[in-house]
Amino acid sequence: MITAARPSTTGKNLVAYWDEVGLRADQAKSTSVRPAPGIVPWRAALEDVLKVGYGVQSHSRFVAGAWERVRWRTTPSAGALYPFEVIASIPGEGTYFWDVENGRLVPCALPSLSVEHLGAAGFVPPAGFRLEALFILLARPWLSMKKYSRRGYAYCHLDVGHLATNLGIYTAALGFTTNLHLHFCRGSIADHFGLEELCREPLAALSFASVEPVAGPQACAELEAAAAPHRLESPGKQEVASWGSLRGLLSLDAAMEPACKPAGTALLREPAVVAERVIVALSEGAPPPSSAGEWRSVILGRRSAKGFRDRPMNLAQLGTLLGSLRDAGLPTDCPQAGSTRLGMRLLARNVEDLTGVFAYSPGSHCLHRIKPRADDPRSACMKQQVAGDAAALVILHAPIRRLVGEQGYSAFTELHFHAAQLGQRLYLATSQLGDVGMTCIGGFDGERCSELAGLDPGDEALYVILLGYPDEHAWKQDRLSVAFSHGFSTQER
Repeated sequence: MITAARPSTTGKNLVAYWDEVGLRADQAKSTSVRPAPGIVPWRAALEDVLKVGYGVQSHSRFVAGAWERVRWRTTPSAGALYPFEVIASIPGEGTYFWDVENGRLVPCALPSLSVEHLGAAGFVPPAGFRLEALFILLARPWLSMKKYSRRGYAYCHLDVGHLATNLGIYTAALGFTTNLHLHFCRGSIADHFGLEELCREPLAALSFASVEPVAGPQACAELEAAAAPHRLESPGKQEVASWGSLRGLLSLDAAMEPACKPAGTALLREPAVVAERVIVALSEGAPPPSSAGEWRSVILGRRSAKGFRDRPMNLAQLGTLLGSLRDAGLPTDCPQAGSTRLGMRLLARNVEDLTGVFAYSPGSHCLHRIKPRADDPRSACMKQQVAGDAAALVILHAPIRRLVGEQGYSAFTELHFHAAQLGQRLYLATSQLGDVGMTCIGGFDGERCSELAGLDPGDEALYVILLGYPDEHAWKQDRLSVAFSHGFSTQER
């Protein structure tokens, strides 16, 4: 049974962890897949959903006098490391692993999950619906921590959140009832699959539910084609040691607040209103995609800008982008009190008819000016030049230490998933808009970003997002083998 979280050792450990991995600016070293034919039977949709939401794509581009092959996925990742895996559980039938490189679900050498076991772990479909399949998103922290040290564990939550948002949006567009689960019994799932020995943690799950009758008990032939069951890669000594360093932080033994009936709620909170502030109204812009085909095109078109050109954005573009954050998030099993909603500040540095630092109001879709000028963000962003070139910065913030200290792991996971949902929705809005680019960065000094954004005492930056016109000839620094913005150099690593 999942018990309500109280101020606990886990909460204290997470607060200590947050303090430990916070960056300091003075430490910085430098700076084709097949189309989806509308609503389809859920079995046939599984691989299409994963190909679109978590597929590998590639194209050639001409750079510096030569052609190069570029590969990307429809979700971003810190350092392009993608420290997570996806397994699909079909209740009573089997467990499948998502083979990213080949774009296929293959049988996995993990035990099946029964409907009863899923119910005991907290996965209960809405009344009148049948739970058809479950995507379980596993974090493999070592893949991120070997580059970003212990800070990489927080990046796992953001990366998984981006992926969950992508998958959730597309499955909903295909006509399925899709719920995001964060408050399930993670220890139960980990024990069933033997994940602790494999140094993996289930961070989130997406459930497929359908009212459509399912004809026949056989799994589709495409899912049975693999000759031998896939086995998750066993961890080496360094990975085991890295996993051990996370003891006391992991969710496997942490108390979580009880799961609620999944519902979509606002992810952003309203700013405190001050009468004398300058208020800038924003235009609504284009509506979001209305069909699965349109969403598919937008998702496949997502990119991270490698750099930005010296060209101003305009208010209409900002209105469209910020308007994409107003709707409720994915239906999630989180409590509906809203304590983990995020605030949002906009730093306008190269925007037509707009300059300064603003708090965004999602309810009225307007900006409240906090400061008349937006200072150079490069110092706060660990000397990354790309931050100085951006036309605007979005800073998502919350009283992280207080919430995590009070609510423990529940607040830690919700804050990161809310930030990731907002980030992915902005990515899809830029993809739909077409001419504006963005990139998310995790390398920033939280205290200096708080000063830069004029945050209230106790609030701190959780995620920093850069907006502007993309420069396709720029070199993205997180391709380097070490985290240059996190105080490491090649010799040190």
